[in-house]
Amino acid sequence: MRTYLLTSLTLCIILPLIKLPDDWFNSLLDNFFFEKPLSLTILKPLMALTPKTIGSVKQVSSHSGIWTFLIFFLSAIYCIGAFYKSITLFRNLLKIREIIRKNPKHREGKYWIVNTDNEIAAFSFLNFIFINRDFSNLTNVEFQRIKNHEYIHAKQGHTFDILFIELIGILFWFSPLVGYAKNKIQEIHEYIADEKTAGHDEMKRLYAQLLFNLASEAKVFCLSTGFSGKQINNRIVMVSKIRSLPRYKLIFSLLIPVAAFLLLSFSYLNKTTGISAPIRRNSGINSSLKTPLKIGKINWINNTVINSDELNKILGLKTGDEYSKEKFNNRLYNDIDAVSNIYLDKGYMFLNIEFAENPASEGAVDLTITIHEGIRYKIGKVSIKGNLQVSSDEIFNKISVKQGDWFSKTKIVESVRALSRMVIFNPETIKPDLIPLPKDPNSEFAVVNIEFEVTEK
Repeated sequence: MRTYLLTSLTLCIILPLIKLPDDWFNSLLDNFFFEKPLSLTILKPLMALTPKTIGSVKQVSSHSGIWTFLIFFLSAIYCIGAFYKSITLFRNLLKIREIIRKNPKHREGKYWIVNTDNEIAAFSFLNFIFINRDFSNLTNVEFQRIKNHEYIHAKQGHTFDILFIELIGILFWFSPLVGYAKNKIQEIHEYIADEKTAGHDEMKRLYAQLLFNLASEAKVFCLSTGFSGKQINNRIVMVSKIRSLPRYKLIFSLLIPVAAFLLLSFSYLNKTTGISAPIRRNSGINSSLKTPLKIGKINWINNTVINSDELNKILGLKTGDEYSKEKFNNRLYNDIDAVSNIYLDKGYMFLNIEFAENPASEGAVDLTITIHEGIRYKIGKVSIKGNLQVSSDEIFNKISVKQGDWFSKTKIVESVRALSRMVIFNPETIKPDLIPLPKDPNSEFAVVNIEFEVTEK
């Protein structure tokens, strides 16, 4: 149970970070669950607006102000909670340090025995055993059994378990499950130490009686359990029990397929760039074909700004042409005159394109391309940041981005190159930041402010 709890907490942190490769996911599912191949969204908003000459670009939705405030507010609450939990842990460690410093102690083998006052129940921390001979008028035998009990805690490194959960509690202070896990691991620590200390037959009964006599509300640190608190009743019951039979332990093996199912169901898919829509062998088309694939029908959906015939001309591909995924990908997104760039130069800065490959016949594939044009943007305020020696007016004369123009990727790229040719600026750090403003309901377009950030050499 100790291993199970610690492993579960560790997996809670690790599993969400695991990225399953998209190709592996598709090959696992094959085409059993789907009548058609999965359509993959390749182009992210403004993906085509981030070549090496531009750098990173800020994307803010029309409701960016509200979301920014909400994220800031929740982040502030989280940081306050994490800071408070960190301070609490630090104070508890200082208390233990103070007890070690103020009380007499002596060494017994690998461990230090710290003689505390009688207000504190016996407990252990790392290789320090905190115990008082006069606590509850213990006999020599009882005192030795309690000390042996704490030796077990120290020997098995139970302190590290508690500190590990405390650190998780700082990261996930808002989750009540962390506190529950901590209580359970402390309880299991006591069961382990009780089992190894109780002995058999009459010794076990006497040990249970000792637990009963020591049951009190004496104060104990949250970094330990000790001989106090509500766990005493459960510990007395557990002392009389025997270990579970092996067949009952096999129940835990059921957790393995459950964990695998959850991993496959909720893990983030690390999708590969480029086109990876699968064409399945049960559709008559597979990678083992010696003859190249041909393009079947090309279907455009949702396009209103540019009609399908014009889009086919821009794409430069037609029915019967050899189908190359790389070339098709470039004509949609990467080439200078790609479909996405034409839209971006017309002001559609949040354009999104989805496409699907559908087997048509032996050796042919139909292409369905869905255009999400979004809102059209005009350029609002244009500003410069980071210029000290060169005036903003001089910079404005160099760039082609002007207030009132339709948003254009080409003009932004030209402006970045113009700034790069000015010897005073470091070309590697020139970055245009796009700040979309909320759309006026009465307007047919939205406005985006652009700030060029420069660094002088």
